[in-house]
Amino acid sequence: MFKDKMKKTCHKTILSFFFLLLSFTSFASELPNHYIIAFDRSVEGRRVYYESSEILKIIDKTLSENKFNYNQDYISILGYTMEYGNPSIDRYVRAYSNNGTPIIWHKLKGENIFELFPNWPTGQPTLDYYNSPYGSMQSLAKPYSVIETRNQKSSETLANRTFLYVITDEVVNGTDDNYRQEWINASTCSGANYSIFNNISDGVFATLQMFNEEFKFLQIQLNRDNSMVDKIPISADGVYKIVPYEVVSVDRPSVYAITDMPSPLPLQRVKGGFLLKIDTHSLLEKYIIKDISISTSDGQLLGSSDSGKLELFIPSEKVNVGDVISLSLTVILKDGLYDGVIISPTNTRYHDGMVVNQVVKIQNEAKILGILPLSDSFWWWFPNDIFSAVMIWDLLILLILIFIVGYIFYRCFVRINTYSPANDKIKINKTE
Repeated sequence: MFKDKMKKTCHKTILSFFFLLLSFTSFASELPNHYIIAFDRSVEGRRVYYESSEILKIIDKTLSENKFNYNQDYISILGYTMEYGNPSIDRYVRAYSNNGTPIIWHKLKGENIFELFPNWPTGQPTLDYYNSPYGSMQSLAKPYSVIETRNQKSSETLANRTFLYVITDEVVNGTDDNYRQEWINASTCSGANYSIFNNISDGVFATLQMFNEEFKFLQIQLNRDNSMVDKIPISADGVYKIVPYEVVSVDRPSVYAITDMPSPLPLQRVKGGFLLKIDTHSLLEKYIIKDISISTSDGQLLGSSDSGKLELFIPSEKVNVGDVISLSLTVILKDGLYDGVIISPTNTRYHDGMVVNQVVKIQNEAKILGILPLSDSFWWWFPNDIFSAVMIWDLLILLILIFIVGYIFYRCFVRINTYSPANDKIKINKTE
């Protein structure tokens, strides 16, 4: 008997988890991802691979094998190189174009990469200083490739996850990710304009520092022919390759750390169920509340709001006292550099912090005479105010009790003050 009960409980728990996961998966499908393709333009000795249209086929295959949604996900295609003779951070990373339109936050809508560039490499940004030295500046490439996509994006384009595919030979003028050292090496090489490098260095370093405080790059693996690999080779020797990263927020925010969300959730008992009213605000300017949703433990959506305000009626047929409900919070990260990140519970990196589970329990619930719970069948007035409804019942019951007690006292009074002699005390005499 006990084992059967445990089995049923276990099956119910697994089923609930499955439905919750299914709910999150369904929600995740509504949130697009952003794929940034960044070409290293300084790849001497590898240009034959870069200029061949085969590279587009390799990129397209890589996207299709790694869950790129051609109808939903965004893609940005960029190229980076620093022109040492006339260095400019504005020209360092630039977008490729299709018929003059920059490919930034672009939806392929079923097309492939090859269709964007029928005459590859036509569409690449021009280099005006081919006669002067130029280089990759690898330590700047990843941050500035992400930053470049912000410059031309709409405020409504956002991504659940951001991936960066860097197509490069990874040749570095210094130490990778040590941007100060590489900057010095580049600015002092033969033919470089040291004066301009020096004038723009403070702004570049400040931007990189701000970016590194907000984001970091996680090198990820890619699926290739049903095998997971660290990099996708393009050249025969594998030196020229696709290096994949995911761009993630340094912080892992939580509901209570970034908002004034009440704890516990202010559930109020009303006739037929529960009423939940929330008016929460972000505590930090960089987080903007995009969505609040309430679900049952099996993933059934009870209600949602596209702001911090939510007023929701939860019927008793869906949730009872003792059940668990989940609050999910989705926010937009306004970092001022990329402004394209959605932090939501559908992303496993942020799930734990952006979901709050709570057992439905009413604190200090009003009861009739402080003893009897007010059932829906006896909730005849004030449907949204249990205290007033209970007070009416208390008053009615008190009046009934007063009437009953008064009636008893009345009957007792009448009985006491009424003379009722026994039969043997009564004599009847006939009078003439």
